[in-house]
Amino acid sequence: MQGRSAGNRLVLLLVLGVLMLIVPLQESIHKARPYLFDPARKTRRVSAITIGPTPAVIAALGGFRTVAADLLWLKAERQWHGGGWWALLPILDAVTQLDPHFILAWQVYGWHAAYNLHAESETIADKRYWLDRGVRILGRAVEANPDNWELIFELGWTLYDRSHEPWRAAEYFRQAAEFPDAKSHVARMYYRCFEHVMDFDRLFAALEYAKSQHNDPNVSGDIQHQTIVKRDTDWWTEHWDDPMEHRKQIVQENTARKQRAVSYYLYPDDPYWDVCERCGLPSPKGSETCEICGAPLHRPDEKLEESEPARAAPAARAEH
Repeated sequence: MQGRSAGNRLVLLLVLGVLMLIVPLQESIHKARPYLFDPARKTRRVSAITIGPTPAVIAALGGFRTVAADLLWLKAERQWHGGGWWALLPILDAVTQLDPHFILAWQVYGWHAAYNLHAESETIADKRYWLDRGVRILGRAVEANPDNWELIFELGWTLYDRSHEPWRAAEYFRQAAEFPDAKSHVARMYYRCFEHVMDFDRLFAALEYAKSQHNDPNVSGDIQHQTIVKRDTDWWTEHWDDPMEHRKQIVQENTARKQRAVSYYLYPDDPYWDVCERCGLPSPKGSETCEICGAPLHRPDEKLEESEPARAAPAARAEH
């Protein structure tokens, strides 16, 4: 009987600890998005209990931290399925504080900020805020789990796909690809970063790196990887200096991005696109009107000229 009583007290302590975590989290939600709740909540607290900082609550939970993280994860799932997207973030933050090695929680946390809340935001300032926060969340995840290639890849992917920072993303893809258990697509993403900005010096070197990875002839996945890398190497060796093929590649990439409701890629020299002054989005070079909003891109008396940039051969091309 004493053992059962002690066990009940421990369970009660755990439940109270989780409730203490939820109260300040819920208050932070009300402060961040007061218009989603009763306006009067902005001027009153949900409880008369004075809650200390989250680290103190975490310390009080002791060995029950991972159990509390699991319980909060269940609450996060209910919020997700109930449409409470804005309420998810503080809950996920608590989950990752309680259990810094909860990999899936980190992935959902960073992705939710950089993708979902970014997409839901109506102003450019809000979009930038959520994207930056998503990147910072994944940076924290990598710091807490430096031996996990999936989180490193997740950070690289967000920088590549959402932040449009291909060179920075490439560093994380290369870092993730060095792990023995990393999937073959990680090494291919390393050179994809340079494809989409036509950085041919780095592209051919990255193709060579990808070729050096996953090269076991007895593993079907490695055979497929080598086939893809060879195909891409052969294609770029033939077309690296063909501006029309470059344009096709860019149009293909931006069409795919449009279908996924993410922003277009623009390029440093902008040789292929005219940017609309009204909506700020690109259309193919020489277009008379914006493909997006229909605004005129050139004056009627303006002569349209095709601008094909001169390109020097990449240093690594001689090897191919």
